[in-house]
Amino acid sequence: MVLYILKKNLILEYKFHFVGLQETMIADCEDSLLRKFDPNQEYLWMWNPSKGKSGGILVGALLERFDVGSFKQGEFMLQLNLWDKFLKIKWNVLVVYGVAQDENKITFLAELSRFCASNSEPMVIGGDFNIIRFTKEKNTLDGVHRHTPLFNSLIQFYELRELVMSGGLFTWSNNQEYPTLEKLDRVLMTKEWEDLFPQAFVKKLPREISDHNPLIVSTGQKVCLPFIQFRFDLNWLKNPDFYTNVEKIWNKPCRAKTTIDMIQQKLKLFKQFFKGWGSTFKVNGGNKEKNFNLN
Repeated sequence: MVLYILKKNLILEYKFHFVGLQETMIADCEDSLLRKFDPNQEYLWMWNPSKGKSGGILVGALLERFDVGSFKQGEFMLQLNLWDKFLKIKWNVLVVYGVAQDENKITFLAELSRFCASNSEPMVIGGDFNIIRFTKEKNTLDGVHRHTPLFNSLIQFYELRELVMSGGLFTWSNNQEYPTLEKLDRVLMTKEWEDLFPQAFVKKLPREISDHNPLIVSTGQKVCLPFIQFRFDLNWLKNPDFYTNVEKIWNKPCRAKTTIDMIQQKLKLFKQFFKGWGSTFKVNGGNKEKNFNLN
């Protein structure tokens, strides 16, 4: 229930034009469940059922912005064919959930290739691919995935481009004391979709409960992220610099008439500093992260 509430709060906060959720672990999305995400019934929802407690995709399109002409289901992905009421043009969104098991990755990539080959409209492709593309997308030194070359070849063959992501390099953590971090989630686009939205970018939000970071795609036409709410990331507690920086912030002198005012000022400084924490860390070898320090 907590996870549903978090997703609902994000949808209500940003009123996304489309929403893609992976690994829902839900076999049938009943109306009562969809109301938790969409209490005002502003979206058209389609889904791929999970297999037992594994997999599952849920995709929603904002009815105010889109007409959904058709949809296409695969084993690992779900495509909505959209009529953009604002731009008066067709374009498609494809949400994927790549399998974690190595023995099924070829099947996943083959299906992704078939979807790309059959597409004739501008298309954006996003989700959890469960494959990294480059060694820098993992904080350990054991190299890329076995299927990385095939994944990159597919991207090159279909002339797909990856949207630039701000907010940090990695999108998944195994939540250990010295975590393994990887970029498993990403957003790709066809050249035709990029021509429609040349200023598009991806913003990574902090993790709250899931082991994956939520990603927000902005077309850049309007500032869809005018205000990013401060969210405390539990992964900060594992960083050796976190407590040192907190102490430095809290010990900074401030002028305040009352104790309450002083606490409020210190909390404001805390939020201002740590709001940029996730976007500035760099890997410092092995499994450890290295964040910037206060001067």
